Amino acid sequence: MNLQHRPMRFIEILPTLTAAVGIAAVQGFSGSRWAIGSEASVALLVTIVAPLAAAILLRRVSPGSDLLLISVAGMLVAIGSVTLIALSGEAGAAGEFYGAIAFRHGLFAGVGYLALLAGVLAATRVDKVIKYPFTILGIAITLTLATVVFGSTVNGARLWLQIGAVRFQPSEVARVLIAIFVSIYLYDRRHLIAAPWRVGSMDLVFLPYLLPLLAALSGAAAVLVLQNDLGMAALVLLGAFASMVAVFTSRATLGFAIALLGLATIGAYVTVERVRDRVAGWLNPWDDPAGRGFQFVQADYGFAAGGVFGGGSSLVGANVPEIHTDLILVGVGNQFGWLTAVGLVSMLSLLVCRCALASLRARNRFEVMLGLSLTGVIAIQSILIVGGTLRVLPLTGLTVPLASYGGSSITVTLFTIGVIAGLRASPRRTHRLLS
Repeated sequence: MNLQHRPMRFIEILPTLTAAVGIAAVQGFSGSRWAIGSEASVALLVTIVAPLAAAILLRRVSPGSDLLLISVAGMLVAIGSVTLIALSGEAGAAGEFYGAIAFRHGLFAGVGYLALLAGVLAATRVDKVIKYPFTILGIAITLTLATVVFGSTVNGARLWLQIGAVRFQPSEVARVLIAIFVSIYLYDRRHLIAAPWRVGSMDLVFLPYLLPLLAALSGAAAVLVLQNDLGMAALVLLGAFASMVAVFTSRATLGFAIALLGLATIGAYVTVERVRDRVAGWLNPWDDPAGRGFQFVQADYGFAAGGVFGGGSSLVGANVPEIHTDLILVGVGNQFGWLTAVGLVSMLSLLVCRCALASLRARNRFEVMLGLSLTGVIAIQSILIVGGTLRVLPLTGLTVPLASYGGSSITVTLFTIGVIAGLRASPRRTHRLLS
């Protein structure tokens, strides 16, 4: 049977069902006290329609796509959208703020699904980028440098670049470009790096071929630190190390990566005051509950108020700083309960696993390495922000992939997922890269 004429499968309507169940829960908690505003209604409509439209189009352009991967991504977007809509029910200025945020989140999701389709199509041409690793790295560093020079500062970090009416976060694009650079570099030198030096019975990493990679990554991370985007700097370094370990699983590579990561962590703590403040607030927020520990304390209160099944504080949006971006998991737990928060974390885990599986099923060695590098970035981002929210790790200021508010983050992440899904689904070509 032609795939284009098959009826919609249950898995393809899961994002729509997630949004519908979420809105029913919101109305159940609020009763007759709150009606969804016009802006939130638009956000909900886009959240419902966009994944269905994307699924229909994917049947035509890439019928072999991983439907579970696409559906999990859609459910994460739906949970984030419904949480923002729930927060818009707060009284006063906070409700108006989150109503506008929910509206923009819905529009960003619509653009993100277009980016996902573009990523699936781009996956059929990924072999073209293998010739330009340092050009890709140069573009990534140029984007971040442009932010340092021309960008605007928000909450002490210089993250945003505005071109006309469009404002975006270049570091979101840069992290994907750096992951692509890492995968190309490792692929080109895979045989040399995989053959370690031997000193007696001990294997050592072949440093001459890793030093240029480390220098490039250090330069990119230094620029991100310069613009005070510490979370993205950590993500770039950790994502690169995750790629190295995923592709070259020797004990020498693993030990080398852990040693460098430890040195980078110590260096950041010693030299950057903001890192020390974050660590101090993480270890004991009650030392300064109205200052550097304020966000942690309010997040703990907000998360605890949700209980198992939700319906927590009606003022959590006004009390918890950056709940729509850094701490969306707190919003989910407060509004819909700890069980839903656990479900969100489980879906993130499933998203990463499906991305890794799609990467491992790619057609050649380079595409496998590219997919694993991109998957590593999503995985490390998820670990850092979920760990920071639950105070297992210091809070890094990253977003929860797809669930948090943020146009650049949603668009780039959905494009990345489209590329990974397309590595598995696109038709085989007669030309294959040497493996």
